[in-house]
Amino acid sequence: MKNNIYKNLMAVIGILLVSVSCNNWIDHDLNIDPDAPGDVPMSLLLPSVQQSMGYVLIGNNTVRTTNIWMQQFDGVDRQSYTEARYQLTAADVNNPWSSIYAEMLINSSIIVDKAQTEGAESPNFEGVGQVLLATTLGITSDLFGSIPYSEALQGTKNVLSPAYDSQESIYNTVFTLLDDAVANLSNSTNAIPVEGDVIYGGNLDKWKKAANSIKARHQLQLSGVNGNAAYTAALAAVSGGFTSNADDMLVPFEDKNRNPIYQFMEERTDIRMGSTLINMLTATDDPRLPFYANKDTDGNYVGSNPGSQNDVASKPGSNVAAFDAPTKLMTYSELKFIEAESLLALGLPGAQAAYEAAVAASVLRITGDANQVWLDANINGVPVSLENIITQKYIDGFATNQPYADWRRTGIPALNLADGAVLQNIPTRFPYPQGELDYNSENVPAATISDKLWWDQ
Repeated sequence: MKNNIYKNLMAVIGILLVSVSCNNWIDHDLNIDPDAPGDVPMSLLLPSVQQSMGYVLIGNNTVRTTNIWMQQFDGVDRQSYTEARYQLTAADVNNPWSSIYAEMLINSSIIVDKAQTEGAESPNFEGVGQVLLATTLGITSDLFGSIPYSEALQGTKNVLSPAYDSQESIYNTVFTLLDDAVANLSNSTNAIPVEGDVIYGGNLDKWKKAANSIKARHQLQLSGVNGNAAYTAALAAVSGGFTSNADDMLVPFEDKNRNPIYQFMEERTDIRMGSTLINMLTATDDPRLPFYANKDTDGNYVGSNPGSQNDVASKPGSNVAAFDAPTKLMTYSELKFIEAESLLALGLPGAQAAYEAAVAASVLRITGDANQVWLDANINGVPVSLENIITQKYIDGFATNQPYADWRRTGIPALNLADGAVLQNIPTRFPYPQGELDYNSENVPAATISDKLWWDQ
């Protein structure tokens, strides 16, 4: 499934990755496709990267799977049903892996390289490219663990069998990229301004906040490895991050470029709302419920139990499945949950206030209303704990990959095995793709979907 405008854009701006030498008597112009130029301006590369991230990385392919495993969705037919029973094969992840490398990582690195071109230096454009590169690397590594990077993005010097960088190395790269991005986004010397930006419209202050917010996410992810140092580092990044919902890092969609879950439901309808999420929302008459889910044919909000194939349960609602619903790369509410958890873990004041602000921001973003009465009855004044922070973060992070990362890190919320599960545990990682097993087998680490990642030991 592809959105039409994205496919057309990629056809126009495809990048030549392999050079072919020919004899001098051949007219080289015969092999030039005017619709696939070899040199594409950054202003065209940028929106293609952003739309690919919004569509594949956080829009459908990976999110649908992780949300099924987290019982926010349930797969009720075809491939989605097999995923609900924890069957995810190497062939199933070929498409997202290919898109991540060909459309996101390579093109982001090209933006970074082009922004360093002598006579046309644009540190601001470089900084934007670095944020996108770091964001993609972080999410991809949180799904797959060790991944190719240092030998994988070399353009015409392409290494066809790249080595895999350890997840620890990838995380270090993410932090370096984000620190460099903040410096570049603060540089006032630019030959080329940031244009084509569908996320922030070239607003550099928001890009700097995004860099710090993404850094806070991944510093917190290392809490099991670095202990209190992870919480301290996360708080340092929070201080430079988002300050309101207006800063949210969202990828927009519209009628000619429709939301990926909307397209999936229009074409396949193989998922329904999961019972774990629906039960959480109905327990407190949560105002986010009618935005997250549609009523069933009897006028009720009903979730499908994991693996039960309840195809009459509620379908996804407008917040995640409207044709113009944006997809979420990072939000202010997530950042406030990070702040709340870090303060609580370190025994510092302010965790309660950060937790309450996180839920309030989530409710406001999703419903458009402050819903103060509901907040006062269910959130405000309820003593903060790790369980209620992560539970509310799970609700807020619906239709992102973050609940899956947090669940592996904390075990919250408690989840039961799906009916008919083929494993004795919920998968803790994605498999490596079949294409890598076929063509880069000497470098692919041995792994099963029940193995834990480096930060999850």
